[in-house]
Amino acid sequence: MEVRDKIVEKAGELMLMYGIRTVTMDDISRDLGISKKTIYQYFKDKKDLVNTITALHLDIEKSRFESTELRSENSVHELILISQCLRESIKDMRMNVLNDLQKFYPEAWKMFENFKRNTMLCSITRVIIKGQEEGYFRKEIDPHLISIMRMEQVHTFIINQNLYPKEKYTLAEVQMQLFDHFVHGLFTPAGYQLFNQYTTAKLKSNETLS
Repeated sequence: MEVRDKIVEKAGELMLMYGIRTVTMDDISRDLGISKKTIYQYFKDKKDLVNTITALHLDIEKSRFESTELRSENSVHELILISQCLRESIKDMRMNVLNDLQKFYPEAWKMFENFKRNTMLCSITRVIIKGQEEGYFRKEIDPHLISIMRMEQVHTFIINQNLYPKEKYTLAEVQMQLFDHFVHGLFTPAGYQLFNQYTTAKLKSNETLS
């Protein structure tokens, strides 16, 4: 692995674990066993490093979302795959990291906002339109409005976990309840039947839709 890639990987690990503001260039150089001077040969400053890490991470996430269309069998299946990507993507962006990006790294925060709007939101909107065309999703649903609701719903419950009693529910249980409520508001009878087929198949193979 190239030195630049090692710096990005280690810095990303540390920032995800401890928060962006907490981690210093000294911390990164010490963990890698290299000098700060070496880091500055590849990155102008910490902001440059954070922007690079954010861009690379979001590129990977974008590829995951885009792959759902190729991997899916129909709109119902694709909705399940997109919802998995949505939950996993936001879950990886921890609250302290998002707060640091928003407050202190506006360029990186703009990347994240663009990703939400141009990848997450567009993916959900596209699959709802596709589902309406296939007859699995209700025609009266407004794809764009419902997509915004779904995305912000997932985001809110991951970022603000004080909304529910954590001694009673795990985050996974909360998200599955939200997903179940969301999809059943979308389906036509045909869509509901197809969704149940996927649910039954997952249960038989000891998997979940989460």
